[in-house]
Amino acid sequence: MRLFIIPFFFIFQFILGCGSNTNDKKVKLQIKKKYYKPEKPTPNKKHDTLIVLFDLYNQDSVNLGITKISPNLEKTFIERFPNKKIFNFILESKNSTVKHLQIDYLDSNSMKNAFFNFLDCYGKDCKSIELFQKVKFSKIFFMLITTTKSIHIIESDNNLNSSEWINCVRFSKIADPIKFIIIQKKQQKAKWFSYSNFHLTEVK
Repeated sequence: MRLFIIPFFFIFQFILGCGSNTNDKKVKLQIKKKYYKPEKPTPNKKHDTLIVLFDLYNQDSVNLGITKISPNLEKTFIERFPNKKIFNFILESKNSTVKHLQIDYLDSNSMKNAFFNFLDCYGKDCKSIELFQKVKFSKIFFMLITTTKSIHIIESDNNLNSSEWINCVRFSKIADPIKFIIIQKKQQKAKWFSYSNFHLTEVK
């Protein structure tokens, strides 16, 4: 009879040991679950940038009614010159499609250098345009706005409200005042304007 008692005792201890290990594992799993921290969602920079752009184009006193913004992959001559940052977009609204190129420069000298090189070799024919010369920059609507440290070029198949675009640039460049503006309506020659105290004065 004693021969059966000893093995039974060891078997009983083995079962208890397995049970305790299982319970320990459950406790450890519960602890891990308790202190688990979910990963933070990765911010969508592209989405945030689009929100900022829509707010810029559709803000009060501008209200361009932009419904879609797409990158414009077309490169222009003026983009070759040293600059700080370039924004080149195709904007869509209910009434028109607009190309808006904005180039920011480190200082006013960099802006002037790019602008005069732009005039010295304009278009596919690389024709030279004198300052304040009344020429056709394009067959479609063309507008160019310079601030102290930026150049904006706006083009569209439809004539646009120039005041809305002036406000758009003015509000986005509060510390960077507008210097002069070129406005050319479809099939017409360009007009040059100085800009001061929110007023346009044509340069003749």
